[in-house]
Amino acid sequence: MKKTVVILTISLAINPLWGQTQSPSIRVSNAAPAPESNIDLLKQSLKKSAPEKGIVGVAPISTSTPTATNVSNEPVKKSTPTTPAANPAVTLDMPLTVGGETQSVQTAVAPTKTLSPKVADKVAASKKERAKAEAKKPADKKSVSLQQAAPATSKPTELEKNIETDNALLPPGSTVTEEADLNEEEAAADAELEYAVKMMEQSKAKAQSTERPIPPSAAQNKPDKVPAPNKKFNPNAFRPGVTWQESKSTHFDVYTQKRTEGIPSSNMTMTFETAYQTLRRFIPWMMSNRVRVFVYQDHKSYLRHEPNAKAWTRAVAYPTRGEIVVYDEPGKQRELQEVFTHELTHIFTQQFFDSHKTGRIMTPTWLDEGLAVFMEDQSAGSKGGPWADDLKTLNFQRDPSQENPSLKPSSLFGSSRGKRFTSKRDGKPVYLVPFEQFMQEGSLEIAEGRNDVQNWYFQAYAMVRFLLNPAGGSTPSNRMQFEQFTRLIAQGEPKRDPSTGFLVKDSRGKTVYEPYSVEKALGRAYHYNNTDNFEDNFWRWVGQ
Repeated sequence: MKKTVVILTISLAINPLWGQTQSPSIRVSNAAPAPESNIDLLKQSLKKSAPEKGIVGVAPISTSTPTATNVSNEPVKKSTPTTPAANPAVTLDMPLTVGGETQSVQTAVAPTKTLSPKVADKVAASKKERAKAEAKKPADKKSVSLQQAAPATSKPTELEKNIETDNALLPPGSTVTEEADLNEEEAAADAELEYAVKMMEQSKAKAQSTERPIPPSAAQNKPDKVPAPNKKFNPNAFRPGVTWQESKSTHFDVYTQKRTEGIPSSNMTMTFETAYQTLRRFIPWMMSNRVRVFVYQDHKSYLRHEPNAKAWTRAVAYPTRGEIVVYDEPGKQRELQEVFTHELTHIFTQQFFDSHKTGRIMTPTWLDEGLAVFMEDQSAGSKGGPWADDLKTLNFQRDPSQENPSLKPSSLFGSSRGKRFTSKRDGKPVYLVPFEQFMQEGSLEIAEGRNDVQNWYFQAYAMVRFLLNPAGGSTPSNRMQFEQFTRLIAQGEPKRDPSTGFLVKDSRGKTVYEPYSVEKALGRAYHYNNTDNFEDNFWRWVGQ
């Protein structure tokens, strides 16, 4: 009995942990000193595990098969393997206090995983490509890269990378800019406008460099809304989005855009009045009411707010509304005067031919455009401008092969088309269309299809010049003939009873007018029997 008690006492002294449950993967020793805090515990663990190879960070505890238990008071001897493994097993020493004594608990840790050589090469190549792409990107002060926003010293873990990829609001490599808060639709609209203005500026420069810029026909500008004649005019009702400043001159109501930048041109109103006087010298019977003029501060505003504005034009006319739209361009007053005279002619011509205020375009196209070009040329001086120079220098002639079968002749009289007419000048020939075809509606559209608009305008100018001012001077006889010619087309002639000679009245007591065609008006005012006779006299005048 005494021997049994002694053996039990010795056993308890040797192993005080008798009866405690121990993990088969844990070894206990008395080598670790007692720590004073949790920080000391962590330092001891890291210090002891640092020499072990493959320790990079705290890896998850392995769930593999546990090793055998070795419990002893002797320090554990580490065996050095003859052939080191690629990923050796790692153990961490964690101090454990039991019964007032501190012991070291060694825990087995799963080895860290390594990439295969092929995968490692791909990852390295991908990192190099990203580094090159980042280096090539220009520095932008307004944008902040998502990668640059993170601290330079911290490296994101795999878990953080996955969260960032799943929850990213922007695609990888994108930037956050100051314009991110702008409305996307407004930004897209501004971008489209900037691109359109840029393209229009380029087309304007190209048109001015290749040939003489010609505005589109004013007959195409037919607005839906027309101001009431007896109501105060509100400019913002027809052109919103612009602050207008109203002023008046002798013959014009001028609405000028309030400037946001730049200095306005001086004496623009004087330019308008000078154009008015040019028209008064040649066609005073056509001039009627006051005209409204809208002046934009620059070309960009003109294109932005005016729906019918073209990049190569300086002005737009709305004959049925009695309005002209221009833009301010300092230093180019002469150009403004010529273009404004052209558009002002359209205003008065259309109002004169639409005497019954129907709102329809009643003026023949060749007469309307030819008269506008003639007045534009006269505004450059008494001797004319570039169109008068073309009349003196161009080798223009009529070619019978230029007939267009889609335009059927309306004359029932004889034709002189077999004859060859020319201005007898040197240089490349410019062929004029037979007058009978040229005077029909649709000839301008045919010229546009042949890309021959400038020659069409030149022919219209030459024909009107021959009718209104053949000798280059404003003689009363020529002006009286031209006035009669235009009045017969626009108003007709009062009908008379052939038996009595009295004027014919309608049921309301008003005089009945007989309408005149262009060919009939030429015969009455100029005594030309038909269109071909008019053309023959024109070529005789050219050859003088």
